[in-house]
Amino acid sequence: MTSQRWAVLFACAAVIAVVVGVLAWRRRDRTPAAIAFAGTMAGVATWSGADALLFGIGSELVRRAYPPVLMAAVGVVVAGTYAIARTVTDPSWRPARRGVALMAVEPVVMVVLAALPATRDLVIAGHLAAGERVTFGAAFAVHSLYSYVVVGAAYLHLLRRWRSAAGVFRSQIAVLLGAAVVSTVGNVVAVVSQLDGQGVDVTPLFFVATGLVHCWALLRLGLLRLVPVARDQVVDTVPDAVLVVDPHEVLIDVNPAARRMLRRLRPELGDRELIGRPLPEIAGQRALAALGQIERQDGRRVAEVAPGLWLDIRDTAVGDSRGRSLGRILVVRDVSEQQARQEAVETLNRQLAEQVRVIDRLRAELAEDAVRDPLTGLHNRRHLDEVLPADLDRRPRDGRVAVLAVDIDHFKTVNDRFGHGAGDRVLTAVARLLQAAVRDGDTAVRLGGEEFLVILPGAGREQAVARAEQIRRDVAAAVHLLDGEAVRVTISAGVAVCPDDEGTAAALLEAADRALYTAKATGRNRVVASGALLRDVSLAAPAMSQPALGS
Repeated sequence: MTSQRWAVLFACAAVIAVVVGVLAWRRRDRTPAAIAFAGTMAGVATWSGADALLFGIGSELVRRAYPPVLMAAVGVVVAGTYAIARTVTDPSWRPARRGVALMAVEPVVMVVLAALPATRDLVIAGHLAAGERVTFGAAFAVHSLYSYVVVGAAYLHLLRRWRSAAGVFRSQIAVLLGAAVVSTVGNVVAVVSQLDGQGVDVTPLFFVATGLVHCWALLRLGLLRLVPVARDQVVDTVPDAVLVVDPHEVLIDVNPAARRMLRRLRPELGDRELIGRPLPEIAGQRALAALGQIERQDGRRVAEVAPGLWLDIRDTAVGDSRGRSLGRILVVRDVSEQQARQEAVETLNRQLAEQVRVIDRLRAELAEDAVRDPLTGLHNRRHLDEVLPADLDRRPRDGRVAVLAVDIDHFKTVNDRFGHGAGDRVLTAVARLLQAAVRDGDTAVRLGGEEFLVILPGAGREQAVARAEQIRRDVAAAVHLLDGEAVRVTISAGVAVCPDDEGTAAALLEAADRALYTAKATGRNRVVASGALLRDVSLAAPAMSQPALGS
C-alpha cells in the first residue's frame, strides 16, 4: 500500500479516536473511568495523527519530531489503559501523586531520548515512510517491556474483577478485556513485523478498533455508567452517617459512620444497641431542637447540635409503589471543620471590610491634607486652582462670583520683633477669623506667607465689599498676646467680581491683586474694589491705635 493511502488510513483512525474520546468525555460526570478513557483516546489520536503526517508529508521536520511524539502518545495510552482498569474495578480509586510521578518517569525519559539527536538511535532509527530501514534501539526494547508490564497489571485487575462481578457489570468488564486483548495482540504483531525494518506500525489501528468496540459498548451496554454495588460496599464504607427510620421515627438501620457520630454526639449511649430505639431518644432533644430552629433548604439542614459540632443533614422520604410512607433516610455529614473555616473567612471578611473603611478614611484624609495648608488649616493654592474655575463654570446659575485678596499689614514687623513662632500664631488667628467669616459654598485659601484669598460665589460687588469690611473689622479688633504684650494687626483687602471686572480665573485673581495693591498703597487697613467703581466702593478705615504695631 502506498504512503498516501497509509496517511489517509491513519488520519481516519485519528478522527475516529477523537470522536470516541469526546463521547467518553461527555460521560465524565458518571464515573472517573470516562476521564481515563478519553485520555487514552487522545493518546491514540495523537499516535495516529503523527503516523498520518509521517506518511503524508514526510518532511525532515516531521521525521525529527515523530519519535518524541510517538513516545509521548504511547506513554499516554499505556497510562490511560492502566487508569481505566483501576477506576472500572474500583470507582473510589484515585491515583496518588507519587504514583503519577513514578508512572511519568518512563515516558518522559523516552521522549527526551527520542528528541535528542545523540540518543535518538537508542529508541528508533530510520522511517519506513522515508524509504529507510527501521531499527529499534535498546531503549525501545526496555520501553516495550515496561509497557507490557503495566498493561498486564491493568488486565490482571480487570480479570480479578470480572471473576467476582455479576450481571451487566460482568458483561462490561468482558467487553473491556476483549477489546484490550485485540489491541495488545495487534501491538505485538506490529512490533514483530517491524523487526526486519520493513513493516508498518499498525498498532494505532488496533487501538481504534478497540475504541469502536468501546463506543458501541458506551451506547448499547451502558459502559462507564455507575453500577449498583452491594450495601456493604457502599453504605457501610461511605464516610457519611446513614440512618434509616420507619414512619414512627424508630431507627431501623445505621451504618458504622452513623454509630460513631451518635456516640460522639451522645457519649452516654455507651455500647447500647441503637436499632429499634426512637430517633429522639438516640439523637437527643438538644440536637432535635437545634434542627427544628433551622429551615430546610433544598432538602438539607445545617445546625450546631453540640458545641463545635456542626452537622449537614439531608432528609429523603421513602415510599412504596402505592405511595405509602416507608420511612426516611437521613444522610448526615460532619461539617464542623468547614463551618469553622467559613466562620474564619467571615471574620477575615469583616476585618478586611473594616480595614477598607479605615483605608478609605485615611485616603480621604490624605486627599484633604493635600489641599490644606498645614499651618492654618485653610485650603491651599492647589485647591484654589480646582474650585475657582468650577465656581466660574457655575456662575450662569449663581449670578456673580466675588474674590477677596487679603494681606496682613506689616507682617514682617511681627516676625522681626517677636519671632516666626509668634508670626505663625498671628497667621493662625487671622485664618480662624477668615474661616469663621465664610458661609456654605464659600472658600478661604492661604496663598502663602501672609496672603489669603476668599471666594464668594453668588456675591455681587457691594455684598463682597461689605463682607470684606466685616472681616477687616474683626481682624483689627482681635488682640494677640505676643511675649506678654497685647498686639493688634490689620489687613488690606482687594475685591474683584466676575463678570463685572474679569471673566477668567487668572484675570479675576489679577484684578483682585491690583485692588489689594491699591489698598496697601493708599494707607493699608482698608478695602478697595476693582474696576470703574473703585472710587465709590473704596472704604478707608478710621485711624486705630496699636500698642505694638502701626497699621
